Amino acid sequence: MLRDISDWEHIGHGGKSTLEKEELLSPNKLKYLIKYPREVEVGVSWEDITEMIAAKVGVILGLDMMKVEIVTRSGRRGCLLRNFVEDYNATMYEEGGALLSGLVDGYNKLQQSSLKGKELIDAGFKMISKFDYWESIKVQFIDMLVFDVLIGNQDRHPYNWIVLFFDNGVKFSPIYDNGASLGFRFDDRKLEEMTTNVTKLNKYVRNTKVKAGLFERKHVKAKELLTYLQIHFPDEFGKSVIKLKNFDLNSYYQYIQSLRILSTAQKSWLQLIIPYRRNKILEWVVGKEEI
Repeated sequence: MLRDISDWEHIGHGGKSTLEKEELLSPNKLKYLIKYPREVEVGVSWEDITEMIAAKVGVILGLDMMKVEIVTRSGRRGCLLRNFVEDYNATMYEEGGALLSGLVDGYNKLQQSSLKGKELIDAGFKMISKFDYWESIKVQFIDMLVFDVLIGNQDRHPYNWIVLFFDNGVKFSPIYDNGASLGFRFDDRKLEEMTTNVTKLNKYVRNTKVKAGLFERKHVKAKELLTYLQIHFPDEFGKSVIKLKNFDLNSYYQYIQSLRILSTAQKSWLQLIIPYRRNKILEWVVGKEEI
């Protein structure tokens, strides 16, 4: 049974988002955010659940992730997110998009440019390499991009990562806002089709596109992004690939099986898509699949 937090104090509505949000204060006076699944006219959305599962994937991968729990509030299901700024005692924080647009020449021009593919990726990284804090966040940023390809995250725009500021420096925030991933709009019928049709599955993974933490409305092919990272950031990218190779699939399988909130079709899909994407990434960057 999901935890009911109907008695928690409402203190705000959260920032601008495609999902309905509430800022909450727990009984022990800690700040949280709850996000509700988007209401869709056609199909389904289980974005709150994929948010939680993606966070678990990141933890198994060895990344610093936002804490997520599925709860109910006033009869509605949502994902509860812990305020990590409070956890880290940061003096302030700022979203990547706000920092880049304010500190890097060419941010707005790039967002409106007609560049595509490899040229767009190169322009994006030339932009962020001018960022005052790039050297301090580069390792975690590249980890995040590889993680996004693993889960098929469709919405890692520059306002979906944060830099935390402290008296003695800066830190890349825990990774958050990962729900637009893992087939979050697929209903059970679509999931069953994908798990039984290798041709469609391979096409779906091969065509994966991401925003790379750099673009607000533009997407680039996941394979092209990984190739760029491998060439231009070999040390950082190599460490990300090691994390991917060491991903504990048994822990992941056990976690998925433990989730009573999932349908049979969702469990089958989730147990297939993560190892499949992992092998495909390794095939792209190492030249062979991992058994």
